[in-house]
Amino acid sequence: MKGIKITTLCIAIASVVGVANAETCIKTTFNVTYTCNGGTLSGTLPSSTTANYGKEFSPTAITESMCTPPSGHVYGGQAIIVDGETVAYYSGTGAKSFGYYYTTDIEIGPHWVPIAEPGTMIANLDDGGRKYTYTNGASGTWTAYFWYGAVSGVSKCTTIVPLNTEYGFNAGLIATDQSAIENATAGGQYCYCKMTEPNIAASPWVFHSHTSSCAYDCAYDCGFYLLLGIDKGSRLRASVFSGAL
Repeated sequence: MKGIKITTLCIAIASVVGVANAETCIKTTFNVTYTCNGGTLSGTLPSSTTANYGKEFSPTAITESMCTPPSGHVYGGQAIIVDGETVAYYSGTGAKSFGYYYTTDIEIGPHWVPIAEPGTMIANLDDGGRKYTYTNGASGTWTAYFWYGAVSGVSKCTTIVPLNTEYGFNAGLIATDQSAIENATAGGQYCYCKMTEPNIAASPWVFHSHTSSCAYDCAYDCGFYLLLGIDKGSRLRASVFSGAL
């Protein structure tokens, strides 16, 4: 009948000798709610909704402004949670659509990744990363994810020229005047990277590159090149991680 929404599929089971007629009902729509997944609510979570079994479901993105991560963790993507346990997660800062084949109600929340321990970072300096995220802008943020945890930082485009005009040869060199970059007004063509998590006070500003599109490329480059194995990004990673030594 038009206007009636079917939420349950009922299948009549034929009678069997010695067994009375039975009817098995299988739900086809499920509730989806949102959670901070162990983090602290710092904004407003999306409203709950419903998903149809066997159909594509598009959750609402949970941004970092909605939930503060638990101590020692950073945002690492979107988690699908069943009965309090994460059963799947997707990397990146936005929500990802998926086929709904769960036979129960689920929750959507942030997937939290532990911040790397300094000693582990240094012991595994040669290991390649898994993924990275970044925010654009003359002062952008970045996070590089490794098997042992996440390393986060900031970037800054400045007018401060590195040691000499051979910019490519300077990539990965620790800036000689740290306070000048720290206090510089963001804007310019010279990209510098600095680690902020683990929260190591000695982490230095490191020159990365010279580019005319610095505000667009800087944080992207810091996150991307921090992922590369030691054979490709050795000096940059070693310099950025040097605060952990």
